[in-house]
Amino acid sequence: MISITFLRDYLRKTIFSRMGRQVFIYLGFFLLVIFIISSNFMGAQVDLKPGQISPRNIRSPHTAIITDEARTKELQEKAAQQVRKVYREDREALAEAEQDVSDFLAQVNGIKQNEALTRAEKINQLQVLVSGIIDTYDLEGYKSSELAAYLADAGEDDMVSVKEGTLLTLNRLMSQPITEEALPTVAAQVKERAEMLSYLPQARNVVEVMTIMALRPNLIYDAAATDEAIEEAVKQVLPVQRTIQQGQMIIREGDPVTQEHIDILKQLGVQRSASLGVTLGGVAMFVAMIFMLSIAYLRMYHRDILKQGRLMMLLGLIFVLIVAIAKGIMVLQIGDRPEINALVGYLIPVSAGSMLVAILLNPQVAYLFTFVAAVFVGMLSQGTPVPFVANAFVSGAVGVLWVSRLNQTGDLARSGLYIAGVNTLTIITMSMLYTGMTGTMILTGVFFGILNGFLSAILTIGLLPYLETVFSVTSMVKLLELSNPNQELLRKLLVEAPGTYHHSIMVGNLAESAAERIGAHPLTVRVGAYYHDIGKLKRPYFFVENQLASDNPHEKIAPSLSALIITSHIKDGVEMAREKRLPPQIIDFIEQHHGDSLVKYFYSRALEEDKEGNVNQETFRYEGPKPQSKEVALVMLADSVEAAVRSLQDPTQGRIEGMVRRIIKERLNDGQLDECDLTFRDLNIIAESFSKVLTGVYHSRIEYPETLAREFEGGKGEHESSGN
Repeated sequence: MISITFLRDYLRKTIFSRMGRQVFIYLGFFLLVIFIISSNFMGAQVDLKPGQISPRNIRSPHTAIITDEARTKELQEKAAQQVRKVYREDREALAEAEQDVSDFLAQVNGIKQNEALTRAEKINQLQVLVSGIIDTYDLEGYKSSELAAYLADAGEDDMVSVKEGTLLTLNRLMSQPITEEALPTVAAQVKERAEMLSYLPQARNVVEVMTIMALRPNLIYDAAATDEAIEEAVKQVLPVQRTIQQGQMIIREGDPVTQEHIDILKQLGVQRSASLGVTLGGVAMFVAMIFMLSIAYLRMYHRDILKQGRLMMLLGLIFVLIVAIAKGIMVLQIGDRPEINALVGYLIPVSAGSMLVAILLNPQVAYLFTFVAAVFVGMLSQGTPVPFVANAFVSGAVGVLWVSRLNQTGDLARSGLYIAGVNTLTIITMSMLYTGMTGTMILTGVFFGILNGFLSAILTIGLLPYLETVFSVTSMVKLLELSNPNQELLRKLLVEAPGTYHHSIMVGNLAESAAERIGAHPLTVRVGAYYHDIGKLKRPYFFVENQLASDNPHEKIAPSLSALIITSHIKDGVEMAREKRLPPQIIDFIEQHHGDSLVKYFYSRALEEDKEGNVNQETFRYEGPKPQSKEVALVMLADSVEAAVRSLQDPTQGRIEGMVRRIIKERLNDGQLDECDLTFRDLNIIAESFSKVLTGVYHSRIEYPETLAREFEGGKGEHESSGN
């Protein structure tokens, strides 16, 4: 038996592991979406049969043009009946008829010329031959005995005359079209034709019998061509169509269901055409396909989000929330006005989800969210889905565009106005394309669209702080709030450590200039730079940028203590940030912006003072960790570069660029950039961007080749120093 300990360990390693929990959460989101979507298909459909009593009133969920199957079928049958049969000419019919006459007379002559037979025997055999024809063709008024006697006694000339008369009659009759159906009518004309011959009655009777025997159709029925003609005639019948208005009663509760009702319900998509299992399977496959495509997109373009379970959970939660709201709105009934209830899809606040994703994750993922959400809005629609899908997609895209350019928190509240305006335009456009909407319906749709805009803004503003807190995500709105100079820590930094404050502002501007070009988040970089040195507030005058007088407190203490004070601003900053509840992403800047780099100045002083070489380098290093993201790495480089360039004497363009590239190379060689995903191309872009900004701020003049030559000839030296 499996022990309880083994089972507990197995569950802990699989289901209750971190990955196991994530898989269960993703599966839960997946099943929730399937449940919401499939309930729409199953709840809106009925399964009625002819003769059954309708259990409830059934109205048309949307305006549709349907085909009257019964009337259309009736017209098709009528058209098929009017198609004339197709015949083809049998060119061999006359020749075959003449051959039958010749064969019959050959038999007669064979009997007559048989000398072994008596006259009576010949008559008997001829009577048998003639009787076969009379019986086969059911001929009346002909006596086989008389005809047999005539044939037995007829001379050679009489037989030739009978043959010629028969062939003449056949030719006259078969010169006209004869079908199988017309053959009895033509046979009835034989006697009339034979009477034109100047023959004895018995001879005419023989001619008539032989003609009827040989007579045949010369037009053969072509079944394939006739069927083709019928099919073409049926195709030419236009379907009988009629318009079913939205909300129109199809069948009332208690009325018997007819086949006509079933046909109408099928065309409206109300009659269930598949089993429950098939419906669930179809919905599950479609949802799985959309989810897999979305994950493939994230894997290709936003792997950082895919790797973080909390961000994927956040994305899934917002999506399920919007789909659930959409379902709730779609079943909303506003009085007994079906034409108004059919427009509630315009209330679905897809743009709220789009803005939340754009703010909490990024705009690119928000566009994907908008597309997928719009598709599912279409699946939840009871009526024509296109207007609702179009409105959801357009409003969501506008919401993403708007919040992507947030400059202040008040802009988020104004997003409702823009979304309401875009919704109005979209709904009016849809009403022009789908002309079945009345003026009242258009006005109602516009009202719903405006309400949607404000509802989206309210939902976004209301949910944002909770989602930020629960999922530890720093949104653009939060970053904008933190960038406000009136924030307590920034105001304190300006008053108590003005040099550090201005240095931080410069670092922020410097890092932000390169952020977008290397795919980093500019606002995150800027705000991270503003707060990266807040730890210096604890001992501001131990940092060179805050030493307004010439007095330097480090000259009075040991290098090791100086290094401890300098490196402590990281720990102090983290404590302050946590005390003020700054977001984890901002704390990362404080903790990582020096990595585990060496405080070179005080390490060098320690080496100079301790001639025996007992200096431990680790004492003069920051504790780390190294930068884990592009954003923090940018601030590290900007921090070092700004301090170094600020200390340059005669900062020309060439010297500034040389210093920038030297600092970046030092950080790279020291391994400080090993744990972030900066590329050499990114570093080159950063160097170019930093050089351009710093040259504009600090350079005194452009250094021409002539200047350089004079400088070297004069032995003019160059003094470069760097600071913290």
